[in-house]
Amino acid sequence: MSEHQLPPDASRLGLRYRDASALTVDWHQIRSENEDGVVVHPRPDADVLREYGFDGGHDLSTEEGLNAAIEEFEQSDAYFEWRDSNEPAMNFLWPCEPAYGTSMEMAAQLIANHGGATCLVSYELAGEKYVGIAMTGGGMNLSHDLAAAYVCAGHTPPLSLMDNALSQIDQMSSAVRPLVVESAARIVESLRSSSDTLEERAARAAVAIAPAEDAGPAGPRA
Repeated sequence: MSEHQLPPDASRLGLRYRDASALTVDWHQIRSENEDGVVVHPRPDADVLREYGFDGGHDLSTEEGLNAAIEEFEQSDAYFEWRDSNEPAMNFLWPCEPAYGTSMEMAAQLIANHGGATCLVSYELAGEKYVGIAMTGGGMNLSHDLAAAYVCAGHTPPLSLMDNALSQIDQMSSAVRPLVVESAARIVESLRSSSDTLEERAARAAVAIAPAEDAGPAGPRA
């Protein structure tokens, strides 16, 4: 995956988190043990600057102007307001480390662009490292945003999210929609393969534990 671009199709997405489920977490405790913060914040872009009415008089259509505006934005109160709006709001974590070839920064930027009310988090707790996707909003079903975030991190979404995510496909960005649909097909193929393998192993096990065939009555002893 190139810089800040989604993969061309779902064949490049991993199935590592197919069976993943959400972990219940305490963000208050986690933040108290991670003074530098837990969110992997993306670099603010021109859309963020416009949203906060902060262009600093620079031409945001040029790299030089954008960089200068971002530098000034990062010294303003508006910058910290923007960061605070991108913090976990629900006490759940969906485990997800960006796939090989996808940096934390790249995944965070793609999630910011396509993941709706989600963010990438990274922190330590009791000496253990955690990386995953958190929800920055609540009070609604965010399966579609979570599914999009997994795609942004280089993975097919967990099976537990797919039913609701597909029913909300029109709420995703147009760039993510085909990848989520293709992910569903990959998951079905994976489940079918797992089912066939399990069926074959069960059949072999049944043969292995079956009682030996009756050899008939024993003959007279000498």
